[in-house]
Formats: sequence, structure tokens, C-alpha cells
Amino acid sequence: RQARMIIDGHAHVFPRIGSAPPELAELQLRFLQHHVQYHPQGFRRAADGSRLSGSPIAPEGDALDDMPEAEVRIGRHGRLEFRLGGQEYYLPWYPPSLDELAATPEALIAQMDYAGVDRAVIQHDHLYGRLDDYLADVRRRFPRLLPLAQIDEWSDDLAGEAARLRRQLDGGCVGLYFCVEAFAKLGFRRAFDDPCFEPVWALVTERGVPVFWYLYTSQRDRLGTCLEQVRRLDRWAQAHPEIACIYTHGIESIVLRPRAERFVIPDEVLACCRHPNVHLEVMLHLMAPDTEYPYAWAMPIMERLHRELGPDKLIWGSDMPATLRSCTYRQSMDYVLRHAGYMTAADLDLFYGGNLARLLNMEA
Repeated sequence: RQARMIIDGHAHVFPRIGSAPPELAELQLRFLQHHVQYHPQGFRRAADGSRLSGSPIAPEGDALDDMPEAEVRIGRHGRLEFRLGGQEYYLPWYPPSLDELAATPEALIAQMDYAGVDRAVIQHDHLYGRLDDYLADVRRRFPRLLPLAQIDEWSDDLAGEAARLRRQLDGGCVGLYFCVEAFAKLGFRRAFDDPCFEPVWALVTERGVPVFWYLYTSQRDRLGTCLEQVRRLDRWAQAHPEIACIYTHGIESIVLRPRAERFVIPDEVLACCRHPNVHLEVMLHLMAPDTEYPYAWAMPIMERLHRELGPDKLIWGSDMPATLRSCTYRQSMDYVLRHAGYMTAADLDLFYGGNLARLLNMEA
């Protein structure tokens, strides 16, 4: 079976991490440290490569300012390196094939051609930098790549951020990527449903573009705070029915919950996704890194999502090139394409591109 047009809802292109001007590179490295402090890939001691049982950079609080003072370096072969307390550690964060921790548009296009992917949405997280100009150039040179805009969610000038968003949309961005983890810069004293964001939501409504939500916060109570944001999105979506939403990285509770409970879908996720304007990006292939393709555990979850939410709610996303930690690009599609026999040809068309094409007002 083959979908009519395949659109990857979640991919990345970015220049070498840490290559930004110093004032931006420092903040990027701080976001990186905050984001990976509990990463399931696990930290290793540089002296002998032995894996640690915990995180050497575990924080005392949830804000960026609560993180331990570590020297963060961009290593080779997908590694992030840390020096803390006179000791050297590293995290094998990205696949070793990312020698320089950069992901070029040319490389992504080559991967897309090899796997049979027609287009890809480029998600724009602070981990990869402030890429407004970079992604505008990518959009001009590679029309198959569909970048998302970014704002500084912590900014005191959200009218100015709305103007920045307008420039990015005028430059070819197809939606807004909203990163809740960015509130760590404010110690989570702000939330996305605060009234100060109304200039942003007004522009999103005016332009008719969707919001791609990243709800993980990387706080110490990782599961509890993530589900708190899901409940917040539930309320926000009800208050903003005119704005289409994509809940990304789904279903992340699998990697956050204890092993005995991880494959139980939280009620909060289903309740949020039942709103007419909320859609779920399905990325199950990255949610249980100790399991292997074809992820037999994923099929009951996928079938339940299909049954309870409907085929017009679900969107495939790969998270290329991070997906290569677990499987090939093609396998990130095939675990559903080849094993979800309950999905009709029409369902597959929606899952692998039709739903995104509708939300992005493009022809599929």
C-alpha cells in the first residue's frame, strides 16, 4: 500500500549547532542543556565511555537559572559534551551520522527521495537556533520543505514577536511552532494561555495558519508537567476554535511514564484531541527506545487513536534526522503503513499527507 502524497509533519534542517553569533549561541546551549538533562539516550563518562545511571546535569529547579554551571560543547558524531565539577561527560544525542551536528536541506531532500517522501514540514525549535533567515532561504531554494515560524515565547515585547511572525509568514513559513519549554527562561512564570499572547493569536487567526505545539517542559516532574500543558491546550483550543492545532511529538507520555504503565494513553491526551481544531502528530517509533521495528506495541495504540479520534485527526511525523536513533526513515513510515490493516487507502492518504495538506491549505 502507498499513500497518494506523503508529507512528513516533523523534520529538521539546521546549520551546525553553536555556530550562531555569541549572544545567540550562548542561549541555544543553555536551552540544549535544559532539554537533554533527562534524555533517554543516557549520559556517558568521557574517560571510559561507561554509561551513568543518572544525569550528571540534573538541576535543582525547573528554570534555566537552576541548571548546574556546566560547560556545554558541541562534539562530533552527534554528541553533546559537558564538563562539570572537573569531570567530562557526553550524551550521544543525535545519530553518529551527524558528524558535525548539522542537518542540511540537501541531506534531508536526499533522504526524502530515498524513502519516497514528497514534502516535509520543518519544525523550528530554539534548540536549533533562531533560524528565521536560514529557513526563509531554505524555503526559496527547496519548495518541498515547508518551514514553521518561531517566536521568543519569553519576550516582554509580544507585539514585536507578532511582527516577527508576520515577516516569517511572508517569507514562506506555513505555521507557528510554539515551544512551551521556552518558558524555562522565565522560570515558568508565564503560560501560553496568558492574555499577553493575544497579538500572536490574532495574527495566526488573520493568516489562517496552524500552530504546532510542543508541550514538553523538561521540568523535574516531566510527566506531570507535560500533562498539565495538555490540559491547558484543551482549554486553549476550546477558547480559540478558529485556530487549527497540531499536538506534536505524540504520544510522549510513553517515554515519560514508568515502564509498566507507559503504553496506557492518558485520558488528557484523548480529551484534548477530541476538539475539532486539534490534531495529533503520531511519532510512536521514537517513544520506546528499548523496542525495535516494527513496534508491535504501537499497533493497539494506533488502532485506538484511529477508532476514537478518527482518521482525519492523525498526522505522521518522523522527527528526521533524530528518527535514525531508532530506525530508518522508511521504517518510521512503514510500521503503520505496512502493519495497520484496519486503515483504508483513504485513511492512509489522510494520515500521510491529506490532513496536513488541508491544514496548510495546499493541494495534496
